[in-house]
Formats: sequence, C-alpha cells, structure tokens
Amino acid sequence: MDGNYIEGGYSGQGAVSGGGAYALGVVLDEGEDQHLLRLLARAAQYGYPLLAVRRDGTVLYAVGLGDEPVEAQREIDYSTSDGETTREALVELARAYGLRGLVVHENPSAPIDFRASFEALESEDAFVVESRPRLAEAEELVDAPVIVGLPAYNEEKVVGSLVEKVRDNADVVVVVDDGSTDRTAERAAEAGAVVVRHPENRGYGAALQTLFAEGKQRGASSLVVIDADGQHDASDVQRLLRRQQECDADIVIGSRYTGSVKSEIPLYRRFGLWVINLLTNLGLGTLRKENRIGDTQSGFRAYGSRAIESLAEDETLGSNMQASTDILFHARKRGYKIDEIGIRIRYDLEDTYTQNPILHGYSVVKGVLYLIERDRPLTTLGVPGFVSTFVGLTVGYWSMFEYGQTGEFPMALVGVSGVLLLVGFFTSVVAIVHQSLRDARSR
Repeated sequence: MDGNYIEGGYSGQGAVSGGGAYALGVVLDEGEDQHLLRLLARAAQYGYPLLAVRRDGTVLYAVGLGDEPVEAQREIDYSTSDGETTREALVELARAYGLRGLVVHENPSAPIDFRASFEALESEDAFVVESRPRLAEAEELVDAPVIVGLPAYNEEKVVGSLVEKVRDNADVVVVVDDGSTDRTAERAAEAGAVVVRHPENRGYGAALQTLFAEGKQRGASSLVVIDADGQHDASDVQRLLRRQQECDADIVIGSRYTGSVKSEIPLYRRFGLWVINLLTNLGLGTLRKENRIGDTQSGFRAYGSRAIESLAEDETLGSNMQASTDILFHARKRGYKIDEIGIRIRYDLEDTYTQNPILHGYSVVKGVLYLIERDRPLTTLGVPGFVSTFVGLTVGYWSMFEYGQTGEFPMALVGVSGVLLLVGFFTSVVAIVHQSLRDARSR
C-alpha cells in the first residue's frame, strides 16, 4: 500500500520519534478528511504521533515519527472494506515504527478524551485500546484546545449555520455577541457554540479582545477568528490551521490578494484597501515585497498561543475596526512571524456592512496614521519636516536671487519660504520629542 507521509515532529510525553512511544491511530471514511487536522493538532499538543488510514486502506499518514516513513511488510489485502483489517493495518504499522502501544479512534468526528485514552493504554495489558470519548460537559477542560471565534453583531440569519460548519475544525466554537438586538446569541448557542455576550455594542475590536481573553483563559493552542456575516468560506478554517502548522507562524492571515485565489472586490473597496495596505506597510516598515503584508484588513486570521496570550494582555488595542491594524503593529513590535494564505470573500451578500464604507475607510486611515506617528515619528514627521525645511531654504534662495536680478523684493516668495521653514522647524522638533519619548518608554 502506498503511503503519503507528512513531515512532523513534536516534543512531549508521548512523541520520541518512534521507539518506545504511544501513538494515536485514526480510521477515516470517505469525506472525513476535514477531521484529520483537528485530531493532528490535538495529538501534537499531547505529544503523541498520529497514524491514519482510510477504511479501505488506500491512504496512510504517519506524522511525528521521524524524518522518513517506515514501509511495513504486509501480506494482507488492505483494499477490502473490513474494519478489522484496517485496524490490523494500523497495528502493524505501529509495530513497524517500534511503538509501545496504540489508541485506535474509528469515529473521527467524535472528540477524544486523550488523557483517559492513553491512561487506559498504560494500565491495560494490551498493545492497542479503543479511544475514550470526551463528554460534552467536560469540553472546557480540554488542554490547549483549537478555538474558532466569531465576533457577531445582529447576525441571527447566518451565525447558526456558520457555527455548525466550523465545529468540525475546532474543539470549541466561541461566539462573542457584541450587544446584538436580535437572536444572534440564541442561534449561536443552539448550534453548539459557547456564547459570550456584551451587554451593549462595544465594537469589533472589543469583540476581538474578548476572544483573545477567552483563548488565553482556555489555554488555546490556536484561535481562528472568522467573521460571522457569512462572507468567508468556513472550509478555509482548516486551510489556515494547516498553514499555521506548516510554517509555525504566530499569525496567519486569510488574504484576498495572495496566491491564485481571488475575490471579486468592488472597485471602490479595492482602491480603499490599496491605500490602507500601503499606509499600514509603510508604518510597519514592510515595503519590501518579501516582507509586505498583502491584506492588512482581513478579519479572517489564525493566532498561535504566543500571540493569543500577548494580545489578551494588550490594553492599547482599539475597540473599533482599527483593531485589525493595531494587532499587526503589536505583532511586529514583538517579532512575531506573520504569514498569509489566499482566501475568497463574497461581496454579493446582503446586510454585510454595519458601517458606511467611506466612514469605515476614514476611521481606519486615521488610525493607521496615528499608529505610524506614534511608532515611527522620525519617518512620519521628521522626513516631511526636513523636506519642508529644504524647500523653504530653496525658495528663500530663489527670492534673494530674484531680488538681486530685478531690484524688487518678492514678498510672495519670501512669505512662502518663511511658512515652509516654520513648518519644517516645528515638525522636526515634534518628531525629535516624540522619538525621545518613544525611546524612554522602550527603556
């Protein structure tokens, strides 16, 4: 049987590159691949390698067992649909890797109680045991869960179906109802989400802050934030999580401009996003193509544990739409790794905008300029101040030249020169003061 090997390597109590380790063995039916990434993430969190095989024996994954896969010698026909045969395939593969034991999980959609399962493997005198199910009421006790978070405001029409779609990719789905006046909270809870309610509408950024606080409190390994208005494709949650694992990024952004996936963005929004992206990258100092962030305003992001914890403690994040930019400045200051993956966003849905696009764009640009001024005063104020001073001196020299040639004093040119020199001088002074204060805060 040909196998597909996904490189891995996890440190923990169970994973020791094969010999002497316990492992999780998963049996997949057709159409159940969407559960594999969640199980892989959970196994990695506990430090256990993972083996996976289709029930008909056609696909095999071995993750966290060293750099090269071991090809087990088999005399059984694995192309049958016999569940016991598939189980034997997992057992034989586990023995080929020199594993000490195997927990077999034949219902990928069901959550596993990892501790109970592997404690049973320790206590029972057997090489293989069945996985122990995790009880719904024990959900909050899961170590390092994968969380999907939805900031929501008056989204009763779509939030329930969206929660149902993303549940397969998460241990916990958290919906922050930001003061909705409709049945958003009820619909989300009915679909199986944990609902946190704001008594009044506090803004998108405040909803994100609540999600980060929830992620930190639950010890989340990953938090995927997806808008609750239905514009995003729920299946992309798995793609963001997979990219996060592949590149070990602190933040993975679902981008409208990255890769071959393209969104049909209205022209006026495309122009506005271009301006905001340019200003944001200028402020971040990421104008070089290899470092540039293609979609700074995407609300579809996956956050790692390090980013979740620091963002939960950052009281400077804005409460409105500016928060998306604040988070990027937060990440750059701390040297976090940011990556992007292409996604598609729908713009043909009704009632997806809670704010006028022009006002939204103005508030975001204003916030970006403030962040640039705060974090890069010499760039935003010092450079224009120098240019203004240089131009003022040039105009002044020109006015003196004109006076020498014509004998008439050019009042207009002298006035322009004076204004430019004053603006340049005061702007430069403010830039130096701001930079000094920034350096003092850093120390």
